[in-house]
Amino acid sequence: MSSEIVDIIRDVVARASEGLVITVPEVLDPATVPTSFVEVTNPELSYVFGNARYFKDDLDDKTKAEVTSDRKFPAVCLFAPVKEKRNQEDPDTHQLYTKANVSLLIACSSVKEWSNEQREVYSFKHILRPIYDRLMEALERDHRLYWGYGRKIPHEYSENYSYGRYGAYIDTAGNAVSEPIDAINIMNLQLKVNINNCQRRR
Repeated sequence: MSSEIVDIIRDVVARASEGLVITVPEVLDPATVPTSFVEVTNPELSYVFGNARYFKDDLDDKTKAEVTSDRKFPAVCLFAPVKEKRNQEDPDTHQLYTKANVSLLIACSSVKEWSNEQREVYSFKHILRPIYDRLMEALERDHRLYWGYGRKIPHEYSENYSYGRYGAYIDTAGNAVSEPIDAINIMNLQLKVNINNCQRRR
C-alpha cells in the first residue's frame, strides 16, 4: 500500500464512511427551519486535496455538473502542499518513517440564515462531529501510521460557525466559497508514517 500522505488520507476518508450514520435535513431552505430529517448510513464522503482556492474551484465545478452536485458534501479536504520530513529513523527500532503536520477541513452544506444554535444541531451534532469521530477512528486503525503506545492523535480542533453566515473566504481579495458551509478545522494533525510497514505490504 502507498505510503504517500495524500493516498493514506484518501483511504482513511473512504473507511470513515463505513458504519457512519449522519442525520440530514430533508430540505435546505433559507426561508424555513428544518422540521423533517433523514438518517443516512454509510454516506459517501467527498475527498479533495489542494489549497483553499482549489477546494473552492472543486466545489464550484461539482455544483455546475448535475451528476456531481448532490455528491459534493459532506467533504473532507486535505490542505496541500504538505511539508514532510522523510527518511527519519527511530533511535530505538531503527525503522524509517515520514513525519508531517497536516490540516484537514470537514465541511457540510449549510444555510446562511441559521443561528449558531441551529447550526450546532443541524450541522455539527448531526453531521460534522460524527464524521470527525469516524475519521479519528479510521486514522487510529491504519497500520501505516504510528501513534505510540497510547494511540492518541495529537491535533488542534476548531468548529467554525462563521463560514455559514459570513462566508468561507479563501484570500484577502474577498474570494469565498460560493455557497454556505459549516466546517470543522483540524490543524497540526501529527502524522508519523511507518515506511517499513508500507514497503512490506506492497
